[in-house]
Amino acid sequence: MKLRVLLALLVVTRAAHAEPQLTLTHEPPPRHLRMRPRAAAVAPPPTAPRAIPPVPAAPPQLAQLPASDKGEELTGLRDVRDPVSFSLTVGYQVDGARPSGKASLDAPVQPGRDYSALRSYGFGEAFLSTRGVVLDSLALYFALRFDAAQPSTYRAPGEMTETRVAPPISTWFERTTFQVRTGWAEIKDFLPRRAGLRKIRFRAGNQYVYGPWVLHLDGALLSYDGDIVTATAYAGGRHTDYTTDLTAERYAVLGASLKIDLHKLAGIPVALTADTLAMSSNVAGQADSTHRQVEVDWQPRRHVTVLAQLRTLDDKIANERLQLRARYRQVTNLVVDIMRRFDTDWRWDPTLISATADDPMAARRYLDLGPVLPQVVASLRAGTLIAENVDLLARATIAGDVTSNTAPKSSFSAGYVELGGALEIRLRRQLSVGASGLTRQSNRTDVTPIVDERLVAQPLPASAATGEDRFTELGTRIRMSLGARRFSTMLELYGRRTSYPALYADPTNPVDTRDLRGGGRFTVDAWIGQRVRLFVAYDLSTAIESSPEITSYKSLRLTMTGVY
Repeated sequence: MKLRVLLALLVVTRAAHAEPQLTLTHEPPPRHLRMRPRAAAVAPPPTAPRAIPPVPAAPPQLAQLPASDKGEELTGLRDVRDPVSFSLTVGYQVDGARPSGKASLDAPVQPGRDYSALRSYGFGEAFLSTRGVVLDSLALYFALRFDAAQPSTYRAPGEMTETRVAPPISTWFERTTFQVRTGWAEIKDFLPRRAGLRKIRFRAGNQYVYGPWVLHLDGALLSYDGDIVTATAYAGGRHTDYTTDLTAERYAVLGASLKIDLHKLAGIPVALTADTLAMSSNVAGQADSTHRQVEVDWQPRRHVTVLAQLRTLDDKIANERLQLRARYRQVTNLVVDIMRRFDTDWRWDPTLISATADDPMAARRYLDLGPVLPQVVASLRAGTLIAENVDLLARATIAGDVTSNTAPKSSFSAGYVELGGALEIRLRRQLSVGASGLTRQSNRTDVTPIVDERLVAQPLPASAATGEDRFTELGTRIRMSLGARRFSTMLELYGRRTSYPALYADPTNPVDTRDLRGGGRFTVDAWIGQRVRLFVAYDLSTAIESSPEITSYKSLRLTMTGVY
C-alpha cells in the first residue's frame, strides 16, 4: 500500500516540473464582418503651392466700433479722422477780495472807490476743425475766445467824470471782447506724386510758427514734409497777444527753416536744423531785427540725445544752449540743461530787443524789465517710478552772473542756487497723495541798511542788493479719480516764505523783512456721459503781510464743455 502511494506522488511531481502543453482553440469569425478587397496603389495628389496670406484690412475708425469694443476710456475720445470736430466751453467766474479795515500807506482803503471787492464775468471758448468736408485735401481749424466783463467805475462827489476801479484780482482783460485766437485753412496732397510734390502743404490764416521764437502770425506758410528734408517758409504780420490795441505793435515777418535728417540719408544719428527770422516795423521807435538759430540733434544711443543750439540777434551771438536727455529702463529720465545768455539777447521777445538810446533803464511799453545782462544757468532734472505706484522728481539749478567786474551789477541777473523735488504715492487705484518743495538762495550784494533820519537825503541802495534774498515753497495735494472721463477731485494746499535783505531801518516802526503767504485749491471734474464735462474750481489765499488792507483773495470758477 505504501509503495503505491509513493509511486503516485512521484508521477505528480514529474508532471508539475514538465513543460506545459497549451492548445489554441479559434472561435469562428463573426458572420457580419467582411474583409474589403485590396486596392491598387494610387499616387498622392500634387502639393498645391502655398497661398499668399491676404493683406489685413485697415482697422475700422473709432466711430465705427461698437461701444463694447472701445472701452471706458476710448468711448469719448475724438477720432482724428472724423470729418468734423467741435468743442464749446462756457464758464462763469467770481473774484473777491475782502477788506480788513486796516490802512495801507497811512491812507484808508475803501472798496468801490480804490478797488472792486467783488467782480463777476463770463467767458467761453470754441474749437472747430474740419477735414475733407469741401475738398478731400482741405482742412480747417478755428479757436475762438469771448469774454463778457463789465469794468467797474467810480465817480467822486461833485465830479462829472468816472474813473476806472481796479479789479480784486488782476487779469489780462477788463472788457467785453471777442477774438479769433487761431484760424487757418490748410491744403495738402493736392499735387502729383512725382518728384515728392505730394508732401507739400500750404496753410494761410492766423497761426503759430515755431522757429527762433514761438511766433503768432497772420499770414501764410508753405512747407515740404519729407522723410529726409523738411523745409518751411512763412510771411505775414505779427499778431498782437499782449494788448488789445492793434496799433501798438506792427511788425512784418519773413522767415524760413530747414531740417535735414542725416540718419535716414547716410546712417549718421544726427539731425541739423537752421532757422531765420526777419522782423521790420513801420512805427517810429521800433527797431528792425534779424534772428537766426542753428540746432544739432545727436542721438548716439537709442535712449540718449544731445542737443546743441545757438541763436543770434543781428548776426551777434545772443544765446547758447546745450542739453542732454537720457532714459534708463523706460521709467527713469534724466535731463541736463546748460544755457548762456548774452547781453545782446532780447528782453522778452524779438520785439523787445533793446531800450531807447537815451535811457537804457527805461521800460518798454507794457513790461517793466531791466537791461539784459549775461548769465549762465545750469539745471539737472531727474524722475523715476518705483514699484509702479511711487513717482519721484528732483531738480537742481545753479545760476551765475557773468557780467564783467567793471560793469554795474543788477538785481535781474543775480546768481542763485535752487533745489526742488516732488513725490506722489498712489495708495490705491483711485487715490493718490503728493507733496512738493522748492527753495532758492540768491547771491545779493551786502549793503548797510539805511537808517531813518528826518530831513536828511540819503542815496538809494544799489540795484544788486534789492530783490528776494531766499524763499521756500511747500505744497501738498490729495487726488481721487474714478477713471478717465468719469469723475475726479483734488485738494491742494501750498505756502511760500520769502526773505528780503534789510535795506531800511526805522527805530520807531520796524520793517518786517519776511513775507509769508499761502493758499489752497479745490477742484471737481465730472463727465456726464461721454460728451459733457463739468468743472468747478475754488481758490482761496491767506492774507498778505505786505498788503494788510486785504484779508484774503478768493475765486470761484464754473465751466461746462460739450464735445462733438
